Amino acid sequence: MKIQPLKRGLLTLIFSVVVIGGFSLVNYLDQTNHIEDIELPGAKEDVHGEFSLVNQFNEPVTNQSFADRYKLIFFGFTNCLDVCPTTLSRMTEALNQLGPLNDKLYPLYITVDPERDTPARLKEYAKAFDPRIIYLTGSSDEIARVLKSWKASRAKIAAEESEAAEDYSMSHSSVLYLMTPDDRLVESYNWEIQPDRMVASISEWLKR
Repeated sequence: MKIQPLKRGLLTLIFSVVVIGGFSLVNYLDQTNHIEDIELPGAKEDVHGEFSLVNQFNEPVTNQSFADRYKLIFFGFTNCLDVCPTTLSRMTEALNQLGPLNDKLYPLYITVDPERDTPARLKEYAKAFDPRIIYLTGSSDEIARVLKSWKASRAKIAAEESEAAEDYSMSHSSVLYLMTPDDRLVESYNWEIQPDRMVASISEWLKR
């Protein structure tokens, strides 16, 4: 007879764990969804798409060089070990999922570290990723103007236990910008967004 209360107590404990776990899962999924909803530092109309840079082949390009398509733009640097290569992989997945629609989109990667990311460095770096992605760099002043236009940020982080000037990392905005052919910002995505969700959003614009 003493076993029944024990069983009831055990069942109550199990039920409580399941309920709490369920609420935790819902909360986690809700937070995950909100990670992908970002707000830019400024209204969309405050973000401008003009630039004058060079690509990985050291060819001069401007925003007008890409005026016949939408543009998906990400800011990064080649010494980045996590966010940047992950984002490039997600861009590739998105391009593959878009299928024929990707002919209406330029994927652009603009460096935030022009001192190290020369055209030659970007050309070598590009070999590890999708050949459809275009890499852009420029002088320090040119990159600074671009970052200001996009309301994007960057900051050098000194490497620990190193006094060498070239030993540093970069903290930077990790946002993907979807720009129209006439350089209007219409969507923005957190780098952690899953490719299928980004594709669903981009597709709506490319089909117009």
